[in-house]
Amino acid sequence: MESEQLIELMTQIKEKGIEPEKVEEGIKVPYQLLDLYTRSGPVPVTIINNLKSFLEKGDQ
Repeated sequence: MESEQLIELMTQIKEKGIEPEKVEEGIKVPYQLLDLYTRSGPVPVTIINNLKSFLEKGDQ
């Protein structure tokens, strides 16, 4: 998937004030890796889906 979708999800996370540590715990992916994907291109679909689920659950 393209990084634009990841950027949108990361923006939502920041707007909600969710700490990076909570995101890492919730999706089991280091926040630094997410940041790298926002700048580098194709993002694995599983990361996008996990972030969407994380935001829908409202885990904070």
